[in-house]
Amino acid sequence: MDIAIISGASSGIGYCIAKEIDKLFFDEIWLISSSEAKLNRVSQELNTKSRIFALDLSQNNSLDIVSNALDEEKPNIKYLICSAGVGYNGNFEDISCEQASKMIDINVRALTELTTRALPYIRKNGKIIEIASSAGFMPQPSFAVYSATKSYVISFSRAIAYELKAQGISVTAVCPGPVDTPFFSGLENVKEYKKKYAISPELVAKKAMKSSKKGKFLCVPTFSMKMVLLASKIIPISIIMKFYK
Repeated sequence: MDIAIISGASSGIGYCIAKEIDKLFFDEIWLISSSEAKLNRVSQELNTKSRIFALDLSQNNSLDIVSNALDEEKPNIKYLICSAGVGYNGNFEDISCEQASKMIDINVRALTELTTRALPYIRKNGKIIEIASSAGFMPQPSFAVYSATKSYVISFSRAIAYELKAQGISVTAVCPGPVDTPFFSGLENVKEYKKKYAISPELVAKKAMKSSKKGKFLCVPTFSMKMVLLASKIIPISIIMKFYK
């Protein structure tokens, strides 16, 4: 049985990638998110048979049910997309311990755990897409924990891409800038220049899939964020952080 697994599938980039995956005629798409109602709506929009996992990924052992299903079905995972993410902005001293922990739990621990649990079922020509962010290119004042978690995703993806290349498995880290999603609109005091450069999740999904099919390690969907990546390599971080502040 050929399947795709998508976390964060109820909205935003994950939802748009589910729509792209739906065109590939797999046997099933496994959808993971915290809202069962939203996942049911997504499932009804897909032509491919879907399986719903309504899970709070901030909780330890939430992915046990996915592991159990994998052990029972022993599918061939053609695509693994880790898109679940959460972010809170503001000075670090104003971010609660609960908020900081939730970002680490979902953006780092759950992403790593889902990749670990799925990997034994990903074979040659399998694809892993890890949704990172251009925020991970450098430290960001007022977004300290979030940008750090996304730096982890980029570093993690690069390392396992190297390790899995010999097995014919590709890993793509997707690093958009601001994306016009409920996640972005829910942030407080977002700077106007970030709103200006916001792009659609549909565009991110299409470019992510295209980069994955080509076996690219890094997908930076827009020219502006490519310039941010370049700047992070040539301009001292101390100067860049003043700009972000």
